[in-house]
Amino acid sequence: MRRAAVVAALALVAAPAAAFAHAQGLAKVEVAFTPGDDVEALIARRIASARESVRMQAYLFTDPRLARALFAALRRGVEVEVIGDAAEHAQGGLPWLTPLARAGAHVYLDAAAAASHNKIVIVDGGTPRAAVVTGSYNFTRSAQSRNAENVVVISGNRTLTDRFVANFRSRREGASPWP
Repeated sequence: MRRAAVVAALALVAAPAAAFAHAQGLAKVEVAFTPGDDVEALIARRIASARESVRMQAYLFTDPRLARALFAALRRGVEVEVIGDAAEHAQGGLPWLTPLARAGAHVYLDAAAAASHNKIVIVDGGTPRAAVVTGSYNFTRSAQSRNAENVVVISGNRTLTDRFVANFRSRREGASPWP
């Protein structure tokens, strides 16, 4: 069952206290689990709400519904950036990267870490309507239909979102642009 909660102390547990000593405000937090919740639809709706940007870090990305949501975002003029794990790409675990790059997405492969295991979607980072989707959920049909997975959607806390955007930029700087 999906649950929503308002969590004031989230920033204090999500990163070192010093990094958020100045953070104020509440974050809206949603959680969803598979099996049971339609996590795929939850993520697709978040991507559909993007007005400016979608940044995705993916270990695996085989889900056609999420790919369609990213293609639709590109058609709306939303900037789309995807960082995929280089080793998984070589194994065929990221088949949507080539079509997304051809459609205008900025695509990168991260080989700097042993595994680029981040599973993150940042929607409109740097704006008041920013949201971060993160958790164990790989962007695959199996994650929705066969696995026990989770996602957490965080919105309403600019400081927390900015940390995710900074991490995304750091991973992107160490990654190779799509050939």
